[in-house]
Amino acid sequence: MKKVLGFIFVIMCVSSFSVSLFAETECDRACLEGIADKYLAAMVAHDASKAPLAKDLVFTENTVKLPPTEGLWFTASGLGDFRFYACDTQEGQVAWTGIAKEHDKPVLLSVRLKVVDRLITEAESIVVRDVDEKNLGNLKNVPPGFDEMLVPAERISREKMLAMSDIYFKAMDTLDASSIPWDTDGYRVENGMVTCGKIPGMGPPPPGLPSAASCIEPDGKIPPSLKSIYSVLPRRTPLVDVEKGITWGLYCFNHRGYDVIKMPDGTTHPSFAKTPSSMPFADMFKIKNGKLRGIFAFGVMLPYGIGDGWSPSIFK
Repeated sequence: MKKVLGFIFVIMCVSSFSVSLFAETECDRACLEGIADKYLAAMVAHDASKAPLAKDLVFTENTVKLPPTEGLWFTASGLGDFRFYACDTQEGQVAWTGIAKEHDKPVLLSVRLKVVDRLITEAESIVVRDVDEKNLGNLKNVPPGFDEMLVPAERISREKMLAMSDIYFKAMDTLDASSIPWDTDGYRVENGMVTCGKIPGMGPPPPGLPSAASCIEPDGKIPPSLKSIYSVLPRRTPLVDVEKGITWGLYCFNHRGYDVIKMPDGTTHPSFAKTPSSMPFADMFKIKNGKLRGIFAFGVMLPYGIGDGWSPSIFK
């Protein structure tokens, strides 16, 4: 009898330890957001020891691998008021998007963190330093619905959310926008500039942009000038926030440097990118009821073919 009681006691202790260990390593939304806050506070303090960084941390800024002493880790002087989070509790990912300060000058920052056992193993950030002052006025509030938590009936599966960016970029490649399930009030915001759609309190798309006032093209066709984009590679979507209906991805828009764009029907069109360059964009897609509610993106112009710092080269 004593042996049986002893065995039960051991099992209870092991079970209690397992529950305690699980509670310690599990990281929910509040936990992930808290780790992002610690990361950013450490960056502003220029002290990596204040962040829960793993020994094998991989960190990139604007696609370049750096130690957490360089780039914005060296120059950051604070954070702005505009910020919001997307969390993937299943994969242990969190994205912080907002305004930071570099020597007291505002810069746009989108950073993704991978968290394992409450330690940051991956950190990648897009920092936009050449900020148009007039677009900062559009970054006082989160775009409509972006920070909204969806009720279960408004959500779709992770797999369908991941497919949304592929549908979008395939449409750009074929210039056929009819397959993009835009919401009636859909919008796209790039570096604080509204490039399609209408957002209350934000200025309309500037004239001359290769986009319409509405994200839904009247004839279902994307303007030919967008063929200035040679490819969108590499493309990664590491974070899916099912509860908010948001994906965070890093997508490289490559401009080969066309002088003019020649279409299959023989017509030609002006190119808006006549010199080689790549623009890695941290894009967030907001998806509600299976519709693309909005795209919010920060991107930076870099040398052609630079890649994303995580994927193999697009050139063989």
